[in-house]
Amino acid sequence: MWEFVLKFRLPLGQEEPTAWLDALFEAGCDDATVGTGRRGSIALDFSREAVSAETAVRSAIADVLKAIPGALLIEIAPDLVNLADLAEIVGCSRQNIRKYAAGEIRAVAAAFPDPVYTGNPSLWRLVEALIWLERNTDIHPDPRSVELARVASEVGADIQHRRLTGLIAAE
Repeated sequence: MWEFVLKFRLPLGQEEPTAWLDALFEAGCDDATVGTGRRGSIALDFSREAVSAETAVRSAIADVLKAIPGALLIEIAPDLVNLADLAEIVGCSRQNIRKYAAGEIRAVAAAFPDPVYTGNPSLWRLVEALIWLERNTDIHPDPRSVELARVASEVGADIQHRRLTGLIAAE
């Protein structure tokens, strides 16, 4: 079972999320909890059976696009996480993860991955943090979590590339 969240922007003129519930169910999204709280967008929290994270995520995206032609994928999770999220995913304390991120554990020579956003809170790519933890600490993340985070990171990068390409083309 693969658990992930996909968020879509709805097509112009068809921004009422509840109007799409039957179509989503009929398209195979009966394994998702659908969030309809924001006009113009829809979020689906999937628990999908598949042989791989790649298959689960890509099939879910295809099912949503089949149900909602013209929808635009805008976010996937888990991809960007703060230290509290990371601690929860790997099953340790937030303070322990914070110490790794701050370089306060002397037994670890490798620097923690740089955040992709420095702010309040700072955000890291989950896949980078999980791989770093596996290689540099006694924390061994579930390989399935690493696989899903890798796929989410790739899809997230595709989303960002599409956005940037659209901005550059509009110049």
